[in-house]
Amino acid sequence: MKKFLTAMATVLAVVVMAFTLAACSDASGSIKKAFEKEGYTVTAIKAEDSKALMSLLDDEQKKDASKYEVFTCTKSLQSATVVKFPSKNDIIDVIGQDAYDKAVDGGLINKNCYLLVPLGVDVINIFKNA
Repeated sequence: MKKFLTAMATVLAVVVMAFTLAACSDASGSIKKAFEKEGYTVTAIKAEDSKALMSLLDDEQKKDASKYEVFTCTKSLQSATVVKFPSKNDIIDVIGQDAYDKAVDGGLINKNCYLLVPLGVDVINIFKNA
């Protein structure tokens, strides 16, 4: 009985950890909330309709464009286009490791989200701190 309880506790701990880690890897919800808190209007758009995203993707990646979520955040003349990728590795596959490293250094990456088109002074700070 003791072994059974230990095994069940271990399985439960693994499941809880998996859900916790999965929740931590997606920053899109907190980014949307951060922009809304600052008075931005957040609008989801189809990946296929985002010219900025489609210019990054090769022909093979364009076939799977539906796996990306794109949303714009606008407030008067300031705006941001954010792409939610399934994972960090998907960002690297699309833009390359060197560009990824530069984007991280520039504050354009937040977990699995890439700030594709930042227009405005505060946009990068809102994105980074979300």
